[in-house]
Amino acid sequence: MTKANNVDSNNNAHDSADLLIELGCEELPPKSLSNLGKTLFSGFMDQLKKAELSFDADKSRVYYTPRRLALLISGVAAGQPDQVMNRKGPALTAAYDADKQPTPAATGFARSVGKSVDELDTLKTDAGEWLFCKVTKPGQTLEVLLLPMLQKALVALPVAKPMRWASHDFSFVRPVHWLVIMHGPRVLQGSLFGLHAGNTTRGHRIHSPGPHVIATAGDYEKVLEDAFVIADQGKRQEKIRNQVETLGENAGAKALISDSLLAEVTNLVEWPRSICGSFDKEFLSVPAEALIASMQDHQKFFPLLSKDQGQLVNRFIAVANLDSLDFDAVREGFERVIRPRLSDARFFWDQDNKSSIDDWLVQLDNIVFQNTLGSVGDKSRRIASISKKIADDTGVDSIAAYRAASLCKCDLVSQMVGEFPELQGVMGRYYALQSGETNEVALAIGEHYLPAFSGDQLASEALGKVVALADRLDTLTGIFATGLKPSGNKDPFALRRAALGVVRILLDGELNIELDRGLAISALALQEQLPVSPEVLLELRRFILERLKNYLLEQGYETSLVNAALDAPLSTLPDLVTRLDALQEFMRLDVASELAGANKRIGNILRKSGQDINNKIREDILLINEEAFLFEEVRRISNDLDKLYEEADYTAALTLLAGLSESIEAFFDKVMVMDDNPEVRLNRLNLLAELKGLFDRIANLALLG
Repeated sequence: MTKANNVDSNNNAHDSADLLIELGCEELPPKSLSNLGKTLFSGFMDQLKKAELSFDADKSRVYYTPRRLALLISGVAAGQPDQVMNRKGPALTAAYDADKQPTPAATGFARSVGKSVDELDTLKTDAGEWLFCKVTKPGQTLEVLLLPMLQKALVALPVAKPMRWASHDFSFVRPVHWLVIMHGPRVLQGSLFGLHAGNTTRGHRIHSPGPHVIATAGDYEKVLEDAFVIADQGKRQEKIRNQVETLGENAGAKALISDSLLAEVTNLVEWPRSICGSFDKEFLSVPAEALIASMQDHQKFFPLLSKDQGQLVNRFIAVANLDSLDFDAVREGFERVIRPRLSDARFFWDQDNKSSIDDWLVQLDNIVFQNTLGSVGDKSRRIASISKKIADDTGVDSIAAYRAASLCKCDLVSQMVGEFPELQGVMGRYYALQSGETNEVALAIGEHYLPAFSGDQLASEALGKVVALADRLDTLTGIFATGLKPSGNKDPFALRRAALGVVRILLDGELNIELDRGLAISALALQEQLPVSPEVLLELRRFILERLKNYLLEQGYETSLVNAALDAPLSTLPDLVTRLDALQEFMRLDVASELAGANKRIGNILRKSGQDINNKIREDILLINEEAFLFEEVRRISNDLDKLYEEADYTAALTLLAGLSESIEAFFDKVMVMDDNPEVRLNRLNLLAELKGLFDRIANLALLG
């Protein structure tokens, strides 16, 4: 039997070849170029799949340089396969009248498939007979389909501010000046951005501008390399890395290569040639971080550090975009342009040091943190209050914590941080030392933004961890209280990152304070400005615990174990991990699954009982030996368990609980919990509740049963 309206490919063979698409542009934005290229690549391949044009995704490539975005898609079919559609028409009883003449239903169906009624077939099924026809739909060619597909992929690019040029009514991230579209050796005809597709590209702007003819799509990378363009961004990046590392070694130093700067420089050049330069040693009196920021942010230079102590030296490496006949002149040019930038950094440093860090405190009241939550000054005072209480609870110097927290945002008003925002905290430490603060307070100021991102290091000392925790708790509590919690992909206050920071500071930083205590302290500090309801704190708690759960899963813990441990009363996060580790070991024992099943059964009984459990067990109505024995066993180990829980020896506690396995099994074999006598029934429920409570202090084993 054939199903109606099925669509089957007839698998007609089509010639396939590499498809090359190149958009030649004016200089593309280096920081977003990688994202543009990757998005175009994935978007266009999606269009090919939707059009049912076969290709080899694994061998396909995207290329991007400062002047081009290019796709080389491997083995693209020259057109769609023809499709055979099985069309089912009206039933024969409706297709012909009493005189065996076609009805309008039959003629209408025939017309819809381009046939006469006489040319139609009959489909027989168990349910009856119908008119039927196989219709072949010819596939469209790649040439017809390509430009609409490419336009859809281009429209979907993340271009914040598209540009218009000349008098055209179209726009793109930058003006487009040439267009290559080739299928193997053949140019596919079409126009885009006012340009006709061709087979000529352009090389290096100075060394070999072109045009250069591409004989076939697969020659693309070689043609450009001959024209002094390394089209493959990965090869270009590796070439830059090797050049910079080698020049650093030759200078007796080590190049500081950040991934972000390396990627940006890769997107700034097509034919990289690196050069080592120097600057006056007098600039080294300025904090190294400020000089490094100036070199990296403004000049896109790689700083050099001494091999022995990792200190900044007065050398740098720049990456030129050409082979010069006079590299000394190029070096002198780079050295000339770096001097005014470093002079600016020294000026900011000197000007900032004309004031003490205390002088800046009052200026924080002029910086708005959030309309409802007030100024950065308000936030600093809240952080100071929270830090003092957390320090008291964790045995950290509360006076130092209060001082560091009060000053931790002061560098926001400095000229240096105004020029280099990424130096927040870093410069605060220097300014604190210049103002006579202790090393401990200055270090806490410098490190309170840590961790700044996933996987970042924590503050090195407890004082910095306390201030870092207070800062994040204040932000989270305040923003949740204003009703501006994250939704979907929108998280303007980076609360997810702040919550993960709280998790890592409490867990990896091993601060001995409970999460609920920290939230209560931060809510109290905010109370005068904005009351925090219990509902808001509960919602915030769930938000942080969700980040905690994800973090634990990333560490390799099983989901079921994490859920079970989190369903137990929560104390400190290091204690939670200790419980998790003990639970992980326990679940490897044969008896573990039995106890988990028993806990699940107990939980179901208690939940369905509909009675108020009061945990008062009467020995006089323990009528059956098995329930009396279980009661005695529970009471016998309770004191030992209390001691083990106090010592956080959860492995020993679970081992002790495992000894109850036979007593629990005997209880369920012989005892009817839901006895007709209400007093006996309640007594047995109380016994089960007390038993389950012993396990629940470690984890809710019912979730593992």
